[in-house]
Amino acid sequence: MTLTRIAVAGDTGTGPGSAIEDTVQTMVDQSRQRGYDGLVLLGDLIYPEGDADQARSRITDVFMPILGRGARLVPVLGNHDYLSDEPSAILTEVGREQTWYADKVGIVRILVLDTEQVDNPAQTTWLQETLASPTDAAWTIVAMHKPAYSAGYHGSDQEIQRQWVPLFEQYDVPLVLAGHDHDYQRSKPIDGVTYVVSGGAATLRPTGREDFTEVSTSTLHYVDLLAEDDRLTLRAIDQSGMLFDSVELSH
Repeated sequence: MTLTRIAVAGDTGTGPGSAIEDTVQTMVDQSRQRGYDGLVLLGDLIYPEGDADQARSRITDVFMPILGRGARLVPVLGNHDYLSDEPSAILTEVGREQTWYADKVGIVRILVLDTEQVDNPAQTTWLQETLASPTDAAWTIVAMHKPAYSAGYHGSDQEIQRQWVPLFEQYDVPLVLAGHDHDYQRSKPIDGVTYVVSGGAATLRPTGREDFTEVSTSTLHYVDLLAEDDRLTLRAIDQSGMLFDSVELSH
């Protein structure tokens, strides 16, 4: 059986000396038996204004306990990462060239989207073409910053719903990960797609509920994904190491 394990954290950019260090320590504690193959960061990598000079201290150094054990970094840009007009420089510092791209970690293909450019037709065309292209990955998931569906402080992004949600549904994307709202939310399946907001790795805001909400909680946490050939298990883990939500998706 082929297994791929991925850690997911959102809105992490508060840097050393903040709550993010406890989240990283929890990742370390949870991975003593089996390490992570990938680390997905769901945007707002550097608070408050996306200063590229802080990329090492806010990203690489903070997550070195995971990255140093072989996890592949899959970064997403958020709105705060654009405020100093240095998004490309931030990506260069972490070894990436494009703000939207596809990557593969084990048996999982991850499509990273740039929600600061939802209205860029080139990105939507790329998304459709990539989703339509053959892959030997057992799973294709999406990672982005602003959420299509959220009951939190910022709420749902209607432009994402217009531009990209129909593609997620058309191509049977099982899981879409986002941050931006500083909480944890899991939607009921919406036309076959489960939407998870995981923006509570470092700071929190109150959250709420909508008719699409399955789980909603303001809890410091990260998400643990375990991919097998026929199922994808998502576990939400708080800073004490307690499992407070889980769901299993299958083909």
